[in-house]
Parts: sequence; C-alpha cells; structure tokens
Amino acid sequence: MNIKSPLTLSFLLVLGAAACIPEEDAGAASGAFSRLFVSTEGDDANPGTREKPWKTIAKGLQSVRPGEMLIILGGVYEEEMDMPTIATSGKPIVIRGEGANKTILDLRNREFQHAVNFEHGASNLTLERIGIKGRYYTRWSHGIFISDRGVNRRITLRDIKIEWENGEKDRGSGIFVHFQPDADLLVENVEASGMSDGIYLKGSKGITVRNCRLHSNIEDGIDFNGGEDIILEGNRCHDNHSNGILVHGNTNAQMGGLIRGNILKGNKNGLTLYETDGVVVERNLAHQNNEFGFFLSSGVKNSILRHNTLTGNPNGALRARRRGVANLIRNNILCAGHKGIAARFDQVAGLDFDFNLWNQASIVLEGTGKINGIENLRLVLGGMVNARLGEPRFRDISLSDFFLLQDSAAVDAGLNFGESFTGDAPDCGV
Repeated sequence: MNIKSPLTLSFLLVLGAAACIPEEDAGAASGAFSRLFVSTEGDDANPGTREKPWKTIAKGLQSVRPGEMLIILGGVYEEEMDMPTIATSGKPIVIRGEGANKTILDLRNREFQHAVNFEHGASNLTLERIGIKGRYYTRWSHGIFISDRGVNRRITLRDIKIEWENGEKDRGSGIFVHFQPDADLLVENVEASGMSDGIYLKGSKGITVRNCRLHSNIEDGIDFNGGEDIILEGNRCHDNHSNGILVHGNTNAQMGGLIRGNILKGNKNGLTLYETDGVVVERNLAHQNNEFGFFLSSGVKNSILRHNTLTGNPNGALRARRRGVANLIRNNILCAGHKGIAARFDQVAGLDFDFNLWNQASIVLEGTGKINGIENLRLVLGGMVNARLGEPRFRDISLSDFFLLQDSAAVDAGLNFGESFTGDAPDCGV
C-alpha cells in the first residue's frame, strides 16, 4: 500500500511583487513576504495597503500575485470567493483571515452556488482563518468547492469554520473535492456542520484530513468516495445522522488509505467501509454511536483493523456483511452493546480475528442465530487462540477517559506489529 502524506505548504510566505507596493514583513521561516489587505472599511480604489485597504474580497483576489498574502481583516463579507489561478509551486498564494469568528463570509441572505470556488485550476494556494455561513436555497451548493474542471494541486485549507442552515441531503458539503487525480491536498483544523456531508472527497488521490471537527451533518462527517492515498487522522466526527466516517468505492475504485486516531461518537455508525481495498484502520475510538462502532459493509478487502476501542455502541462493536476478503482484525477492544451482542455477521469469511479483547463472548451469525461462549466463538471465527475475554477497565468512562487501568484485561493482550510498547506485549485498544 502506498500512503503519501500531502505536501504541507511550509513555504507559503515568500517574496512577492505587486504594482500596489504591498507591505513587507519578515519573520517567516522562508524569509520576508508581501501582504495586501481587504477591510469592510476600505475602498476598491485604494492600493490595498494596511493603511488603505480594498473594500471587497473580489478586488483583493483579482489583484493578488504569486508570492503574496492577501489578508482579509475582521468583518462580515457578503460575497463569494473565486480563487486566483496564477500561483506557482515556487511562489504560492496565501489568503488569510483574522480568525474563523472574526473574518466571516455570510451568504445566508443571498442565493449563491459555492461560497469558495476552486473551479479553474487554483493550485499552490492556502486558504486559512475564515468563517463561512450559508444555507440551501434552490440548487446544490458547497462551502468550498474544488472542481474537476481544472487541476487543483497543493492546496491547504486550514482553520476554517463552515456552518450551514437549512441543509438538504445530497445538496452540498462543507468541502467538496471532485476528481483530482493528484490532489496533494491538506485539510486541517476545519469545522463543518449542518451540511449533507461535512467533507466529501470523490475520486481523488493524495488527501490528508486531520484535526477537524465534523458534526451535526445530515449524512456523514467525512465521505471518501473512491480514490487512493488518503489519511484521515485525529478528527472528531460526532452527531452526524449517518456515519462519522464513510469510505467506499462502490462507484469509483478505492485503494489504500489510513484512518487513524479519530474520535467517532453519536453518529449512526462510527465508521463504515464499503467496497474498499487496503485500508488501515488503527487507534480510533468509536463510542456511543447509535448502532455499531464499525460497520464493514459488502466487499471490504485486504484491510487491517488494529488497536481500536469500540464501546458503548448499542448494537455492538462490529457489524460485518458479505464478500469480505483477507481482512485482519487485531488488538482491538470489542465491547458488547446494551443488547448483549458484541458483533453481528452475515458471514465470517474473509475476517481473521485474534488478539482482541471481548468483554462478552456473544455474537449473532445470520442463518445460525446467537452464539455464546468463547470456545464457540473460536470455532465460528476460525481460531482466536489468543483472544481474551474480560473487562477493559477504563479509568473513567463517564468522562470519556479510556486510559487502561493496570488490572485491565486489555493490558499486554495484543500482537506486536513492530510498534514500541511497555510490558510483555502491546495493549489492546487505542
């Protein structure tokens, strides 16, 4: 599996030149850089300096040049943003607000297509520190739209808050990325709520989404639909009406990817995989979702699920359907739901269980019914000679503190995958 982390634009702030003589600043790791300004108190006839800023974002976007930073000062702006297309890898462009609660695009009182549009190939660009407010009217619209009409590479979206009112299913996402075969995209510290999906990634390669908060969306927090080389890491996906994270390749082939360190709570299912190939799912917490912690739908292949903690999900830790192939499930804590079932299977072919901690040895298998007892589970699930039965013993689950106490049955219960650990063996769970 080839998992690449997209290039973070650490060289964002470089020397630039502009006819309006922009402000020079120093102190960035890459040296001096040029800054231009927009303010609600400005005038588009001004030169765009700090003392004489432009009034509209549109004027700033039309005027900014490669190697420059456009700073949108605090205020409420009722206009869409069409990203500039002229940046280069050596001279990127930065569009920066003063904070997601200070620099706000508020489009709730007008009908629009997309609040921020990357339609014609706006590569080598960072957008950061802004808030976006919108609502659904009569046509689909996104908070940030990265179109397949142009080549959009080496984009960073950082410290952005996207809030939607009156959202409709299948009518818009907080961030939508459409068929970028070599995206090299970083989405970091973004909050998105009230949309159909918080983030929707379709048919693209080379995307990292990390440390984002995606909640209260009509469908999924993150929907990755086809593509390869994704990293979904350290995100908090909660209270979405469908999945916290959905990865699938039912219409576009999905290959590889890493889903690590995410907190999935209060969704229908924490994580769903469907028609996927070669995904690594590790060190995630799926807690108090409304149905299952993880749902392996049909056609999940060659995936590794390790060091996850699945607890407090009413229907059980795991649901697996048909056509699974060569999926390895190791070092997880699999806790039964309040119905007393730890997992539910249509069939167990393609699922290799061992070195997991079960707090209840009880599953449901289609065509057979309920199966109880660790020895019976070993017969049905094909071995499990190193599986353990016992309580995980978290420090304080009421405070969502899942640190393992020393007498936890999960301590030293895992298989060594080569990671560092203390004790006789790795612990199960996150």
